Amino acid sequence: MTDSRLIEKYSVTYLGGHPAYPKSKLGKITFQLLDDRFELHPTIGSEGWFESLTIPYSDTHDLEIVQRQVGTVEGLLGGLDSRQLNQANNIHIQYDDSDGTNILIRLEMLTGFTVMRQAVKCRELEDRLSVNSIRSKFKPKEGASNNAVGIPELLENLASLMEKGILTQEEFDQKKKELLTRM
Repeated sequence: MTDSRLIEKYSVTYLGGHPAYPKSKLGKITFQLLDDRFELHPTIGSEGWFESLTIPYSDTHDLEIVQRQVGTVEGLLGGLDSRQLNQANNIHIQYDDSDGTNILIRLEMLTGFTVMRQAVKCRELEDRLSVNSIRSKFKPKEGASNNAVGIPELLENLASLMEKGILTQEEFDQKKKELLTRM
């Protein structure tokens, strides 16, 4: 792969979906967003069983943030408070591997001390995907138009992110220029 700019880095754990690792396993994995791909690298507790994985955006169908499932033990120990553990902090990435096999890999966000904070990090991940136009680099869905969201809507989204302090004025201006040159 060519050198790419690292956009963001998170810690995740593996929940399943990859043919080489059919079951959920404990251990921390580094999940990186780059300009042209996702990268997953083993770290604490995953070095022995997880190999680095690169998922080019051009092979990616979708990335979805979904609500985590509270386990029986968590539910029993947490009582009524366990409902607050039902947060959207799971990451599902659907992609085609090098032989064309469609894979849905499931990860749980670990960055953030609490489940609620992990859900915040997942929302930030969504913002990074939007700000860096990463979804536009995904494999087009069958029958879908590339112009599902128009330039004005994208500019409004970017302006909103700037107002929230997620984007700087310079980042906004750069993305605005990129979008306007597409017209």
